Amino acid sequence: MIVLQLLGYAFLLVAAISSSVSMNFQKIAQHQTLFHDPRTRLQRRETPLTGRVCLRPMFILGLFLSAAASALDFAALTWLPPSTVGLFGCIAIGINLLVSRIVLHEKPSGPEWKAVAWILLGCLMAISVKVNHVPTHSPPQLIERPQAVGFILGSWTCTILCATALYYANLPTLLHQFGFPCIAGAIGAQNVCMGKYIAYAAAQAAETGALTVRTDVLISVSVLCLGSVVLGIVWLNEGLARYDGYYCIIVYQTTWFLCTTLSGIIVYDNMATLETWACAVFLTGCGVAVYGVWRMTSLQKE
Repeated sequence: MIVLQLLGYAFLLVAAISSSVSMNFQKIAQHQTLFHDPRTRLQRRETPLTGRVCLRPMFILGLFLSAAASALDFAALTWLPPSTVGLFGCIAIGINLLVSRIVLHEKPSGPEWKAVAWILLGCLMAISVKVNHVPTHSPPQLIERPQAVGFILGSWTCTILCATALYYANLPTLLHQFGFPCIAGAIGAQNVCMGKYIAYAAAQAAETGALTVRTDVLISVSVLCLGSVVLGIVWLNEGLARYDGYYCIIVYQTTWFLCTTLSGIIVYDNMATLETWACAVFLTGCGVAVYGVWRMTSLQKE
């Protein structure tokens, strides 16, 4: 079992690298509209490119890398709980800073590095809380509980309402800067939540030779999983089209980390037996990470 867990962590590491490179490639595709050299952005086009960004080769390559990252996350979920996947995801923040420096020649300013430090500190505090509870029920039993269904439906409703407000309401610039990468991360976390169920169903089917979960629930979960991937890409690119890649991706990854961990707690009972002090440390870490994101957002230029 230890070997399988180590393999799961290896999958998560490769997935984090693949995901960061994917998002940076999507940002390059955005830069191609105005620049001949989208990485360095020194040669501006006299006439901006037309056509859909999503049809450009760099964007399509980014989608393939994103799909590979999701597949590795799904494989890791066979042996690891969703909260562990979410906590491990904070490492992707550091990976992204390195990838963005290499791929896009972007790096945070001095004050932004301090904000990044707050984000990493908060994530590390949350990681310090050991997840040692093994649920007594299977993923199908857990995800069909009223509290799990309510959390999933509430998450979707909240993100869709927020997206509608960002598209149509006259909101402050700060909310627009923070909004799109944030809701992309929140809805992207549903991918992991749904993926745990799908990974369990696939593993049981391979072991028994038959489907052991409800077909209607599996179809619903699969649709929600696919929808979370599509909307996550769309909303992330709304942010990438407007703001620096490293900033959007850090906000996305931090929100994804927090929401994935939260889904593991509520839907899959990953931390049901935590003591009061451990809950306090975890919640404090989440608060510190959110503060770091807020500080970084406030430093962005309009």
